[in-house]
Amino acid sequence: MEEEHDIPEIGETVVCEVKQVLNYGAFVELVEYDNKKGFVHVSQVATRWVKNIRNHVKEGQIRAAKVLSLDIGRGQIDLSLTKVSGHAQRARIEAWKQLKRCRKLLEVLAKEQKKDFDDAWEAIAYPLLENHDSLVDAFQDIALKGEAAAEGVSKEWMPALLDLVKKNVTVPEKTLQGILKLRSFDSNGVKVIKDALHKAEKAQKDDIEIFYSGGGKYVLKVRGPDFKAAEKVLNKATETIIDAMKASGGEAKFERSDLK
Repeated sequence: MEEEHDIPEIGETVVCEVKQVLNYGAFVELVEYDNKKGFVHVSQVATRWVKNIRNHVKEGQIRAAKVLSLDIGRGQIDLSLTKVSGHAQRARIEAWKQLKRCRKLLEVLAKEQKKDFDDAWEAIAYPLLENHDSLVDAFQDIALKGEAAAEGVSKEWMPALLDLVKKNVTVPEKTLQGILKLRSFDSNGVKVIKDALHKAEKAQKDDIEIFYSGGGKYVLKVRGPDFKAAEKVLNKATETIIDAMKASGGEAKFERSDLK
């Protein structure tokens, strides 16, 4: 969710802060919905029997919960912690933290430009969200591709946005790796193998790392801004090495280790 709305939807996973813990449940505030109050019954705190609710939830915690029901008239929102897996819990909270940081960056940008935050949000966030799944994705795409990834943002805001992203957003790297098993039957086999590895390193420049691990095995590591880019580098590097080894009459086999 990229904007704050009045109320969440049933079935939605929301981020909340635990404000009060009682024996029969916990009262929380929905941080993305103007701190609206919510309630988690003790039966929805943990999947197993709860002897002491405070062993499972504590005041001040940030948790992700699923909306079970809404009573608009009474202003009551019933939530469940048990219906959000540990992985989904971490992912949802991390997404909220990232969005919070993006909003903070736009607040800084608006202040620097002596504009209202709402103006910055409308001029930057709205057009970016038309072409990206989230502001986090948009900012990382801009960090990688520059102005081409900021389609729709007005020229008035573009220089400041690009500068903001350049100073504050780091493009995450995806690392893939595997084991190369190389064997040469040439009288100068060591050189043949070194030449094949060097050919791959030269072609991929700084995105590849190869080191010997013993027994004719070499660890091959590649990097990219995302999985797709890293896999492209990996495939190209292994193809280069295998082709070079086979051309010299040798043997080469590659096995991914990052998939295990």
